Amino acid sequence: MIKFTENDLYLVTGASSGIGKAIALRINELGGKVLAVARREEKLIEMRKLALHPDLIIPIVKDLSANLDELPLWLRNLTIEFGKFKGLILSAGVQQTVPLKTISITKAKELFEVNYFANLSLCKGFCDKRVYSESKSSIVLISSIAAIKGSPGLINYSAAKGAIDSLVKSMALEVAKYGIRVNAIAPGFVLTEMIENWQGENTGEYLEKMTKGYPLGLGRVDDIADLTCFLLSGSSRWITGQSIVIDGGASI
Repeated sequence: MIKFTENDLYLVTGASSGIGKAIALRINELGGKVLAVARREEKLIEMRKLALHPDLIIPIVKDLSANLDELPLWLRNLTIEFGKFKGLILSAGVQQTVPLKTISITKAKELFEVNYFANLSLCKGFCDKRVYSESKSSIVLISSIAAIKGSPGLINYSAAKGAIDSLVKSMALEVAKYGIRVNAIAPGFVLTEMIENWQGENTGEYLEKMTKGYPLGLGRVDDIADLTCFLLSGSSRWITGQSIVIDGGASI
């Protein structure tokens, strides 16, 4: 069984909701210490109340879309205050559903800044020897099956996630000498709190339609959290440079 200790420090972005929230809570449940990063303090505080060990959840309010080149220094300053990191989990991101004929290059660049360039800058900061733990460390990025399975309206989102999948391969080779492993998780459609709380008249019809494309049914955030913790643990010591699809069979 996977176990972490309070000396194992992990930074999780997008930790106030959805997949990021589930990952932060699962690491906490397994005994690890989490710096939970998101833009909205109130949602981070609500998340912390759900933790099994709330004293091991540290809310950090940060807009990761601003001042991207300063993110490595920000990480360095966090280690001065809290210690070196054992793992980095990058779950923050935005989605645009926009048909090709209405795509704005300006908006497309904004999506890439959040979904790709912010993650790249954080990875750069993490791989500073003053930031990552001297014991085996791990980076996990949240990608999407949109990177490998086409969908109308998701051109730019798919491209950004495809960039993540490519990033992990080259970065994994470059940082293996430091004992750092780098992997991505590519989820299919996952039921989050927001989706489950929809009250629209077409919600049931929409979910039923989505479910038909998933041989094992729709996923839940805990499915992604469990895989993330496996990739953070020593049980996955020989896995790096992979983008692991977890989609209930939707992409096959």
